[in-house]
Amino acid sequence: MSKNDDAQRDEHRPDVGLYVKVFGALMILTIITVAISKLHLPRPQAIALGLFVALIKAGLVGALFMHLWGESKLIHRALWITVGGAAILILPLIDCVLVANKITSPPDVASQHPSGEHAEEH
Repeated sequence: MSKNDDAQRDEHRPDVGLYVKVFGALMILTIITVAISKLHLPRPQAIALGLFVALIKAGLVGALFMHLWGESKLIHRALWITVGGAAILILPLIDCVLVANKITSPPDVASQHPSGEHAEEH
């Protein structure tokens, strides 16, 4: 066996220490997600924070376990284009959820009716 064969085997060995660190980070982020749900924040903020933590977790999983960390720049550009496209599609939905509550909430009917003086004339 030559030194070249040993170097090639070492290159393909998984870095167990890095896997353990990422596992620890994923566990901490999961605890943070549970803590966010216990804070009783307004629904839009809780959803936004939960999605942000999930985005970080997905990035860690994709980078390490799907081996995207060492891919070419072309693959990284394609991923960023995909993330940008998803954001373009999701932002109007978030806006719709925030605005729809204001649109569909019942109006203050009492303020729309004339005062008692005008009601007696009819």
